[in-house]
Amino acid sequence: MMNKLGLIIVSVILALIQTGCAEQSTWMSLNSSNPRIIWEVKPQADLENITGEQISTPEFKMSDYVKGVVPGTVFTAYVEAGIVPDPNYADNIYKVDETFYNRPFWYRTEFELPSFYSEGKRVWLHFDNTNRFADFYFNGEKISGTKTSTKDVSGHMLRSKFDVTNLIKKSGKNVIAVLITDADQKKTRKAKDPYGVACSPSYLAGAGWDWMPYVPGRLAGITGNAYLVVTGDVVMEDPWVRSELPTLQKAELSVSTDIRNVSSSPKEVVVSGVIQPGNISFSKDIRVEGGTTARLSINKDDIAQLVVDHQKLWWPNGYGDPNLYTCKLTCSVDGKVSDVKEMTFGIKKYEYKMVDNVVGYPVLTFFINGQKIYLKGGNWGMSEYLLRCQGKEYETKIRLHKEMNYNMIRLWTGCVTDDEFYDYCDKYGIMVWNDFWLYVAYNDVAQPEAFKANALDKVRRLRNHPSIAIWCGANETHPAPDLDNYLREMIAKEDNNDRMYKSCSNQDGLSGSGWWGNQPPRHHFETSGSNLAFNTPAYPYGIDHGYGMRTEIGTATFPTFESIKEFIPEKDWWPLPTDEQLKNDDDNVWNKHFFGKEASNANPVNYKNSVNTQYGESSGLEEFCEKAQMLNIEVMKGMYEAWNDKMWNDAAGLLIWMSHPAYPSFVWQTYDYYYDPTGAYWGAKKACEPLHIQWNASNNNIKVINTTAEDLKGAIAKATIYDLNGKEVPAYGQTKQVDVAASNIAEAFSLNFNPFNLAYGKKAVASSSTGASKSASMVTDGGAGSRWESAYSDPQWIYIDLGKEEKIEKVILKWEAACAKKYELQVSNDAQEWKTVYANKDGRGGTEQIELEPVTARYVKLAGISRATQFGYSLFEFEIYGEKPKEIEELTPLHFIKLELIDAKGNLISENFYWRNGVRDLDYTLLNTLPEVALSCRLVDKSMSDGKMKIAVKNNSETVAFANRVRLVNKATQKRILPIIMSDNYVTLMPGEEKVITMEATPELLKGGVSVLVKQYGKAEKNKLDIVD
Repeated sequence: MMNKLGLIIVSVILALIQTGCAEQSTWMSLNSSNPRIIWEVKPQADLENITGEQISTPEFKMSDYVKGVVPGTVFTAYVEAGIVPDPNYADNIYKVDETFYNRPFWYRTEFELPSFYSEGKRVWLHFDNTNRFADFYFNGEKISGTKTSTKDVSGHMLRSKFDVTNLIKKSGKNVIAVLITDADQKKTRKAKDPYGVACSPSYLAGAGWDWMPYVPGRLAGITGNAYLVVTGDVVMEDPWVRSELPTLQKAELSVSTDIRNVSSSPKEVVVSGVIQPGNISFSKDIRVEGGTTARLSINKDDIAQLVVDHQKLWWPNGYGDPNLYTCKLTCSVDGKVSDVKEMTFGIKKYEYKMVDNVVGYPVLTFFINGQKIYLKGGNWGMSEYLLRCQGKEYETKIRLHKEMNYNMIRLWTGCVTDDEFYDYCDKYGIMVWNDFWLYVAYNDVAQPEAFKANALDKVRRLRNHPSIAIWCGANETHPAPDLDNYLREMIAKEDNNDRMYKSCSNQDGLSGSGWWGNQPPRHHFETSGSNLAFNTPAYPYGIDHGYGMRTEIGTATFPTFESIKEFIPEKDWWPLPTDEQLKNDDDNVWNKHFFGKEASNANPVNYKNSVNTQYGESSGLEEFCEKAQMLNIEVMKGMYEAWNDKMWNDAAGLLIWMSHPAYPSFVWQTYDYYYDPTGAYWGAKKACEPLHIQWNASNNNIKVINTTAEDLKGAIAKATIYDLNGKEVPAYGQTKQVDVAASNIAEAFSLNFNPFNLAYGKKAVASSSTGASKSASMVTDGGAGSRWESAYSDPQWIYIDLGKEEKIEKVILKWEAACAKKYELQVSNDAQEWKTVYANKDGRGGTEQIELEPVTARYVKLAGISRATQFGYSLFEFEIYGEKPKEIEELTPLHFIKLELIDAKGNLISENFYWRNGVRDLDYTLLNTLPEVALSCRLVDKSMSDGKMKIAVKNNSETVAFANRVRLVNKATQKRILPIIMSDNYVTLMPGEEKVITMEATPELLKGGVSVLVKQYGKAEKNKLDIVD
């Protein structure tokens, strides 16, 4: 995967970076990226009766081995060797005999002691991660456990460190042998015994999920960095820098580390340190007895300089800069350096509050550095389903999350064990919701003590990272009481409660998980429901409550056509599976990539039918994919914007399921496996921008969202409405000045798409209502989702005050299911004396259009006589019409909404775009009738050596150019340029409009020049510009 992406993995980084703490003593990488290191892999069964002591000698020759990949898995070694066909493609991975890999394997390598070694030094072997069990041998000796023990290292997050000083050969070959044993559970794909938590601590998705396949071997291997370190007799372990903020202008730092003396005699140790920026120096002495470990702590009482004035705080993305500090620690004995460690840390303060919503349920709310933070982000399962993501590739993935304007990633069941993930989250200001390895199906682990040891090592290893915002015990459940208590107490001790420990990922201040099937934007504005609706008692959901802090909500997400070609055989492209196949077929290749029953949560039938009904039936896969991107944009944007709409009025944040893909699939992603951004990426990027203007698809309300730490004052909110041809219709637009406080929202105005409705925005009075969210005013707000609901009794009434006498010719009643069986329409000029102008004794609900004899009145009343259900009268809209004013132009049924937010200096800070059908909701098929326009593309600026450029795309025609997609290909290779960071895509251009798009890619990908391809929606893609390097 990494070679295809052209990403460079630097072996130095792989060996150095760990836990935000880089080993600065003399070291040597034992990873496969070191050309002097060759790992040999072979099944234990093929080496029957041969011991680890024998295998770890220079005389042993491992014939017919497969070249190993470290870090990596056993299965990955066979893939890289070409023994297994590309597991990404078609159903190849499902054809592999998993039993071959679901058994123990030997890893073996040889190395010579590096020249930097000097006599009297200590030599250490480090293995950051092994899965699931490991036994270690070196130069003919067993160095883990006891001579007769097995499965000595248990768990994928446990670091292994061995002092091999007395076994090292100063000349000639040194040999390492590692026996990796796979998990005990679910030895075949179809086995019924649980994998999941039973195998924990491990990568819980290794036996398959609804977004990645069962992996032969279940990710067994040497899965973390391996390296050799040379030190003196005294070493530092798990150094930690804490920060406290008595005020935002003053930080108090403390430094601690374990000091281990591996010699037999006591040592007088001097630990000195330097913190940058600030050049803060300190030093402290400690005596450590032979063969013991002592804890050294240094704080403001020891060193006054550890009180830092006007410090640079670490902030999450959008709220400030993610400032980082380094601390270099050196421990010396008798004036000689024995060990050096360097840590990266951030000065920050996390706080958490439970804030009750309108129905008294608590909502977990995050604060950092005293600022309330609105959470925006996504869930992350595996970095890559075969653990092939390493080093620098993490920067690409985390950078894409930053570019989507996210500020949090949830590590679902803690399935990332690579320290680089956290390093780049620190760098880009992405907070991490950090799960442990438990999920809802089971919460009893097979080896509780191994789980605890791994959890302890995880916290010690990662606690320097400022990005970690919360520790979470289990996914959608609570850990068993013993584990739950252990985790809570351990984190209080080892992380000093600097971050919250929370037992469950979706309850206790959180609003549940889901739903996961595709739903249109309006749905999310109108209901907050999730799986906790089935709890006893049920979590309360409504139009104005129940959004809360949601850690999972998602939808199927079709990738681009260019990406689908990479993993679906051409013979299977078209037609798509039938509804019946999507529901029940196990074996078609679409299901193998989770468009089918394996991902039933994503409701693929609904997704396919939504694309077809909203955008029209397609004639082939490429056309369907293009239309699917439109659905992706609107659905993803709608989910985030619905939560934005309720910000702090119940909603505290949203994490979608999922933001990052581990496998080529059709579900749970924003960008796809090949880094091609889907429409979901662009929908998320838009909805999550720090300063944002948005439209409520339910009630046509326009709001401005501010998720920054600065107030927005004197801004202009503007809505422009265009007809299908791209002509502005001024009567429907609005402009208003708006102020928005930091980390808050403000209502600008509501759009009226029906100016002929005399009742719009007018005062409504009712005999009763069931709450503020169902008050009488809901029937005149122009929204299709809000409604008035009366008390559950007869009679009931509601009337509209038109403000003055009007000529009335028609009334439209839009009922919810709870309609009136018998009712009358009455008019009045004083709201005292009423005249009946219409009676219905057999009401059927739905939308009733009632033509009246023209009558002049100020008040119009609906008088309910008897209800059709046991519920109250429930009415969406009460519309009143007279003669149509000739000066107001009617909109085409399908039209466009362009929103702009302009700051006080005249700078455009947010632009948002929607398409709407005011006659047939969600029918966008008229987009297919738009004519082809004359598009042009010009180069604005380029710096190919930095991989950066700007291009401008212009619509030179007199009609709208809808959803123009821009992509780059390399002129020399004709391959897609991915990954690439772009400022915008799928842009709609009105007549004469031009937009500038910025782009950034690895310079290596641009060598040979690039072609800029532009595709107008529904038209052929064309090469619009060639750029030479």
